[in-house]
Amino acid sequence: MTDDERAAAELRGLLGFARGLGLNEVRQRQRQRWRKARRQEVNLGCDDVAAQML
Repeated sequence: MTDDERAAAELRGLLGFARGLGLNEVRQRQRQRWRKARRQEVNLGCDDVAAQML
């Protein structure tokens, strides 16, 4: 493996890592929205069936 190939492979790895971090943030925000919606439904007295659909 040449130095250029090694550098390119390292950059691809770092790019994949950075993308992974972004995806985790998006997933975490979505989970927070679901939890908030669930809490609101519980506070409003919605039944468990409707809450499970979230």
